[in-house]
Amino acid sequence: MRKQKEYKYRVLVYPNITKKYNEIMKDSYIVLIPKVLRAITKINPSIHFTILNPIHLFELDEMKNVKQLIYNQKFSSNNNEMRTSFFFDGGVFMDVLNYEENDFDIVYSHLPEHTLQISNLLFNQTHSVPKVIGYSHWFDFNNSSVKNMSIQNFAGLLEMETCGVNSDWLKSQVMKQAKKYFNDKVLNKLDGIIQTHQLGVDSVNFKEPTFPKIKKIAFNHRGQSYMGFPFFVKAMELLWKKRKDFKVITFQKDANCSKYEWADYQSPLKLNDREDYFKELQSCYIGVGCFDGSKGSGGASWSIGVTDGLSLGVPYILPNKYVWPQLMGDDYPMLYNHGDINSFVDMIDKSFSNENFYKSSIKKFQPIVKKMSWDKQVKNWMDWDIFLNPTTFPMVGEDTKTYKKVLTLIKKRGRISKKQLIGELNWGKQFKFGRYRNRLRLNERIRFTNDGYEWIG
Repeated sequence: MRKQKEYKYRVLVYPNITKKYNEIMKDSYIVLIPKVLRAITKINPSIHFTILNPIHLFELDEMKNVKQLIYNQKFSSNNNEMRTSFFFDGGVFMDVLNYEENDFDIVYSHLPEHTLQISNLLFNQTHSVPKVIGYSHWFDFNNSSVKNMSIQNFAGLLEMETCGVNSDWLKSQVMKQAKKYFNDKVLNKLDGIIQTHQLGVDSVNFKEPTFPKIKKIAFNHRGQSYMGFPFFVKAMELLWKKRKDFKVITFQKDANCSKYEWADYQSPLKLNDREDYFKELQSCYIGVGCFDGSKGSGGASWSIGVTDGLSLGVPYILPNKYVWPQLMGDDYPMLYNHGDINSFVDMIDKSFSNENFYKSSIKKFQPIVKKMSWDKQVKNWMDWDIFLNPTTFPMVGEDTKTYKKVLTLIKKRGRISKKQLIGELNWGKQFKFGRYRNRLRLNERIRFTNDGYEWIG
């Protein structure tokens, strides 16, 4: 029986890191990328991932189709600084890749602003001719201190075949911004590229509703203005004047509330791992989201913190604006009037005092969350069969003289690495071996190995 081909497609994953090393495990990219890679592997197990990260992720060690390369990308905890200052060193990037031995059929970029540079480098300095896809975690259209951020975003998006965003609402905001710069032809192209890739939840583990005397409120977001942290603090001061039967738990270093009477004495909590985080989060009575889209659309468009809590059975009080009515349903009981601090406080007060209201809110979101497993979400992102159809990749003709020479060399050697093959052909960077590799994928006599190619029969 003929062996199944190994790793027909090799994907280079480029990161979006926005947290410093001491809190990097809380970065949304670090949290979601293992889930995404596992889900894609279930869809097509012949995919191999090379992932660039500033740290080694032990969670990925169990995946045999993942290779981690330590890439000391310069990054900042300030999103705007990280995304617009172009902390991108092409020399370091190329050294880490070791392109002479590695092939990349697909680039999966999580940072649109760097994508054009990555694509140009790979095309000009390597043998690869990859398809480019992406996911954008963040768009900021409302910060006047950031110059030309949108243009750099769009330059990267236009280099991709498709780029995921976390919600229909965010896509609408991106397209609205694009109308300021582009004609109808480009807008139509962007509309096809930008697709909603709704994020998932680790698992569903709903707790039974309880009504403790002291109720915990979870603020499991960054302590920044775009996440509504100043709004939240003011609201808690108002709520404390009304009642004293609650404590607030925060989880991020920059969301420290320890100086306030209403804060948990350990705020923010110091947790060892994500399991500890889930345990503490599930102990909370409610969670809150105070997102301020006027400060940037990242938090307003999605929050992993919210879906983390919902997956544990914790109801969230959320604004009746941005993505939240779309995600939760317009009739979700715990939607408050966005920007109205009294509406927010009253909603918390109601959830504390009215058990029926509390239970009805839980009942409303549970069916929604049950459909949000990573496997289901990622499968719905695109038609993976079409995207991974080998005939859709750029390739040379079957009757090309040089292609026949490649076949002859593989047959002669029986098994040959990419580096050896390139050496035998005496090819420089100007020869796009990727086009030949893509043709080889259609040849039933060629088996793709970990480092090269094998002749069958």
